[in-house]
Amino acid sequence: MDRHFEQALTVLLNHWYENLSPVDEQEKVVYEFSKNKFRNKYLAKTGEFLKITKRLETIQFNKICAGLSKNYPVDESLIDEYLEWCFDNYDFFMKKYKSFSLNSCANFASDWTKDFLKFDFNNKITLHDLKDIEVHKSMFSYFEQYGIALVATKLQEEKQFDKDFLCNLITQKLKELTNTKEGLSKLKNMLRITVENAPYSPEILFSDYKSSLSDLFVYFGNEPWCK
Repeated sequence: MDRHFEQALTVLLNHWYENLSPVDEQEKVVYEFSKNKFRNKYLAKTGEFLKITKRLETIQFNKICAGLSKNYPVDESLIDEYLEWCFDNYDFFMKKYKSFSLNSCANFASDWTKDFLKFDFNNKITLHDLKDIEVHKSMFSYFEQYGIALVATKLQEEKQFDKDFLCNLITQKLKELTNTKEGLSKLKNMLRITVENAPYSPEILFSDYKSSLSDLFVYFGNEPWCK
C-alpha cells in the first residue's frame, strides 16, 4: 500500500471513529454562541469554511470544556475568552501543532492559563527577587514560579551545598518527574520559566541550562519556547 495513501486512510479512519463517539443530542445546543464564533473567526483568519460535522464539533467543544475546567470554572464567557486567545496566538498553534484547527485548540485547553504567553521580558525575575524566600521549604513549587536556575542558586546560598553535588541531585530529581503525566506537566512549567528568565550570569547554577538540562528539554521539543 502506498505510504501516503496509508497515512491519509489512517487519519480518515481516526476521524470517522471519533465521530461515532456517543454524544448526548442535547449537548449540541450548548455553547452555540461560541461554536458560531469559532466558525466565523476561522473563516476570517483562514479564508476557509470550517469543515466539521456537528457531532465532531460537539466532541471537540466538550474536550475544550474538560480541559479548561482543570484550572477554571467553565462558562460561556471563559470559552469565549479562550477562543479569542487561540486566534490571537495563531502562530503559537502553527509552531506547536503545525496547523490551526478546532482539534488543536481542544488539545491545548488543559494547558492554558489566562497569563500564558504574557510574560514581560523587560521585567524578568532576578535572584534578588528571591532574597526573602526560603526556597528549601518548597523547592519544586518555587521551580515552577521562578525557574530552575534561580531557585537552585538560592538553595545553594541557603544550605551551602557543594555546587556540583547540588546540580547533580536536582537533575536527578527532575528526571523523576518524567515518569508521570502530572510530573511532565510540572517539569514543562519549570523549564519554560527557566527559559523566559534567561540569559543568566555565569555564577548562577544551570546558567548553561540548554546543555546541562538537555535531557529534559527533549520531552518538549514541539514547544515554541523550547526552540
